[in-house]
Amino acid sequence: MPHLKAWVREEMSHPPLIVLLGPTAVGKTDVSILVAEALDAEIVSCDSVAVYRYMDIGSAKPTPEQRARVPHHLIDVVNPDEPYNVAMYVPDAERAIKETWERGKVAMVVGGTSLYLSALLENFDLPIAPPNEEIRKQIYELAEREGTEALHRRLKEIDPQAAQRIHPHDLVRIVRALEVYEQTGKPISAFWHGAFEAPQLRRYPNALVFGLICERGELFRRIESRMHRLLKQGWLDEIRNLLDMGYSPELKSMRSLGYREFTQVVLGNWTLEKGQQEYFRNAKAFAKRQWYWFKRRPYVHWIDTTGKTTEQVAEEVVSCALRVQQKQTP
Repeated sequence: MPHLKAWVREEMSHPPLIVLLGPTAVGKTDVSILVAEALDAEIVSCDSVAVYRYMDIGSAKPTPEQRARVPHHLIDVVNPDEPYNVAMYVPDAERAIKETWERGKVAMVVGGTSLYLSALLENFDLPIAPPNEEIRKQIYELAEREGTEALHRRLKEIDPQAAQRIHPHDLVRIVRALEVYEQTGKPISAFWHGAFEAPQLRRYPNALVFGLICERGELFRRIESRMHRLLKQGWLDEIRNLLDMGYSPELKSMRSLGYREFTQVVLGNWTLEKGQQEYFRNAKAFAKRQWYWFKRRPYVHWIDTTGKTTEQVAEEVVSCALRVQQKQTP
């Protein structure tokens, strides 16, 4: 790692942008801390749940100790009942990256929210419709009555392209697509110019993008292990506190993966066992959707974490970054 530190000092007049992505539970956070310390970097979070305050355990935010070791940005940005979306994330992330560079540091984007990553790195057009909680509530109520797949069939009628891209069980994205259509009269895919065709790094063409991956069975074991760890850390109490603070289960934030399932447990509608089963099933499906997005990005340099320690993976990321940067240098 000292070789890369020397390179960073030499190139400080034009510090690089490094991106570390990967599916849920693959181990991005722990690896990113070690890599950031080696690079003298600041981390720009790319997690659509970590932006919410009071949702620390379920979103697996970096711990206070980790955030003391490495500066983090775009964590705890808004309250759970305040709007936040990709159109807000991109300028926030751009500003955080620019300010990090101005401090002479390396900016490092870390996360797995694929839409945010696409918009930030590939610079595609974003939906102009702001969140509309009333319309969103009506669509969620329809989902409760008729099921997620019925909403997906509705989406297929008005926007076949979006329906093809959005999984029939991805309720949050289905709702957003229908919400945009209700507000604008246009399908959400009309705003996707360049989002899915020939992915390339348009906004930051020299970014070094690394993806962490592991064998599928191992990833599923990590997802299950993390679920039990977060529950032991007090995830149910965190959800109970959110409800006591007046945050509705119908909020977008409270419908995110894990919070949606375990809120039903806290409310007494499900047993803990059922909540765990539903979460595990949905988390595996989410990881598969993430991988579908990641594997279509030719600019990602993949690092297999199977059977490796966090330190070994971090060392490999740093070494790979040096090799890629050397190839990019004329």
